[in-house]
Amino acid sequence: MKLTIKRQEFLRLLTFVSQAIPAKSAESQFMNFLLDCKEDSLSIIASDGTISAKIATKAKDEKGNDVIINAEPGLIQTPAKYLLDIVSKMGGDVVTLNMVDTNYLNISDDSTNFNLITKAGEEYPNVDLNVPEDNQGFKVSLGDLKKLFDTTSYAVATKGPKDLYYGINVSVRSGKLYFMTTDSYRMARMAVNEKDNDAAFSFTCPVKALSMVTNIVTNGECVIYFDEQRALFVADGVTLSTRLIRGDFPSIDRIIPSSFPYSVSVEKDEFLAAADRVRIISSAEDKNSQVKFTISRDTGVTISARSTNYGNSQEILRRASYVLPDGEDIFEIGFNVDFAVAAVRALASEKVTFVFAAPTRMFMVKNDDPENIQIVTPIRMNTFND
Repeated sequence: MKLTIKRQEFLRLLTFVSQAIPAKSAESQFMNFLLDCKEDSLSIIASDGTISAKIATKAKDEKGNDVIINAEPGLIQTPAKYLLDIVSKMGGDVVTLNMVDTNYLNISDDSTNFNLITKAGEEYPNVDLNVPEDNQGFKVSLGDLKKLFDTTSYAVATKGPKDLYYGINVSVRSGKLYFMTTDSYRMARMAVNEKDNDAAFSFTCPVKALSMVTNIVTNGECVIYFDEQRALFVADGVTLSTRLIRGDFPSIDRIIPSSFPYSVSVEKDEFLAAADRVRIISSAEDKNSQVKFTISRDTGVTISARSTNYGNSQEILRRASYVLPDGEDIFEIGFNVDFAVAAVRALASEKVTFVFAAPTRMFMVKNDDPENIQIVTPIRMNTFND
């Protein structure tokens, strides 16, 4: 194999697929890139056994400029970390890769020279990246995928026993594409309209897979293929396959209360600034520290925090408006301030509304989009008294 390629384009390809390389693996080949060089194209594959990604480039770009300057076919494995580090730190505009014998790949530019130990490409594990011929797939814009991911991915679990909560549920019904996530303490759902009103499906895949898909580009289309075992995303020279996570994802409609008699409408920036100051006192290291929302006819809307070890703090949301039922003068609810801040940021609106059913029931943070649902569970205020 011999390849001479523009360094920046080669670095782009390596950087993208490197996201699929695991931090460690019992299967040593999964720590490698698989380079498949042909006379007029180059493709690179990376996998961790659950997620597999392939990215390809042709000899010339859309403007007719050379990307691959010279190529002799070959299939090899190279250590992913070292090849990426080498190419990222080289100074030349063009990189040449040349097999000097069966085990060494020479990597050079006009001033730098490396010899990297390789393995035969034929020994790389079999990863299924084939596009089904009998399935048309579901088309969605990459911009919509990124919008859905950015609004919901913050609520994916980072610890806990349920594998299902480490993924994003992707579903289509009634002409809308939904992303939904939960870590059992909070839940996020977002939907966008799609052209295919007849499509209907639901699957849950690892958050890492959708993170990679949304890192391709933000324009153009992505085609989604899936069966009971895996989903395949194809877009802009990228093919990404991921195993699906089994199980029935929780239904958001079942946990939303029928009514929310209490509410607070506030400007995003005012809430975020107040929350940032209040949580100085609220410390994760202090299990007795708590934060609460208070709606009062006398004092308006306040956020306050109290810690048995550090003191207390309070912020008045002066520009906030509120709703209290007739006959009630005060409403209080404890909450995780970090979860509330993440929900507000996910809405990406200048003004948000908190709606509450009761001090012990989940509450919602929402904007004008009824499909953008952010849910947070409250915290009991056993010892939180002024």
